[in-house]
Amino acid sequence: MAPSHPAGSRGGRFDRFADRMSYAIGQPVAFIVALFVVVAWAATGPLASFSDTWQLIINTGTTVITFLMVFLLGNASNRITERQDAFMARILEEENRLDAEERLIRKLIDRIDVQHMRPILKHLDEQDHELQTATQHILQALQGTSD
Repeated sequence: MAPSHPAGSRGGRFDRFADRMSYAIGQPVAFIVALFVVVAWAATGPLASFSDTWQLIINTGTTVITFLMVFLLGNASNRITERQDAFMARILEEENRLDAEERLIRKLIDRIDVQHMRPILKHLDEQDHELQTATQHILQALQGTSD
């Protein structure tokens, strides 16, 4: 598993180790191993007479493992967050670029509309004037026949 890193940097040994361990402890096999260790420890209780040392073994072991896992998972989580932040920044840049392009396109469409609509509106006005003139002639003609 070779994750990508921001700004094209390559992960160091610890980053690669943290990635592998984070992946491994998230697998079902890791849970089964941990469960087996706890069951084996519990099964040895009667042999150790449930002594303080027997309890100290599981307490110390789980504490040390938890302590180390916190740092491994924290490292992996920080790098994931950095990658997500970089990805979101790229999305925001692209969105801003698209918004700027959309504004430019709208300005061009408005300019095209004005340039191309003037002759059309002028033609419609001329036709409207001709229609009004024709309507007046028809009305005059109808008035003349009704007298």
